Amino acid sequence: MTSGKQIGSLVRQLRKAQGMTQIELAEAIGRTMDAVSMIERGNSVPSVETLIALSKVLNSSIESLLLPEDAQITPARRDKINQGYAVLASLPDDKLLIAVDQLKALARSS
Repeated sequence: MTSGKQIGSLVRQLRKAQGMTQIELAEAIGRTMDAVSMIERGNSVPSVETLIALSKVLNSSIESLLLPEDAQITPARRDKINQGYAVLASLPDDKLLIAVDQLKALARSS
């Protein structure tokens, strides 16, 4: 798991990539601007509820917020992964199952 500072840095990076201010992010996740600022500086580790809200608003998986960033993943690749996550998250359950099966098949063929 990453440190509070690493989580905060990633939250800041994702927020800025979305063109959001701290105030806008705070409103979107139901927290104060001070709480967002403390998370981004690494002075506060977000609760599970806040992580869930952050992942939804920032179109990022909870895992990507918590797990150490893989050195092999470039920012461009991470952006594509996050885009894929957002697409998958928007699918209804029946289509999500099909998409996951297709992704598994692609991974096996690589």
